[in-house]
Amino acid sequence: MYVEIIGVIVIFVALRALITRSRAERLLYLNVIGFGVSALIALVINTPFALFVAAAFFICSTISANAIAYTLKRLDDEILLE
Repeated sequence: MYVEIIGVIVIFVALRALITRSRAERLLYLNVIGFGVSALIALVINTPFALFVAAAFFICSTISANAIAYTLKRLDDEILLE
C-alpha cells in the first residue's frame, strides 16, 4: 500500500517537474523525487542490503537538498540585484 502511494506521488511530482517553467519549483520537485526513490528502494527490496542502499541514497538526497537550498538562496539574491 505504501509503495503504491509513494509511487503515485513520485510520478505526479515528476510530471509537475516536466511541466513547470520555474527553475526554483523544478529543483524542489527533483528534491521530492530523490527522497521518494530512496523510500521506494527501502520498501521494495526486502533484503538487509536494501537498508544500506536506501541509506546511501537518502544521504545523497540530503546532500542534494542542501545544494538545492543553496541554489535557491543564490537565485533569490540574483533576483534582488536586478
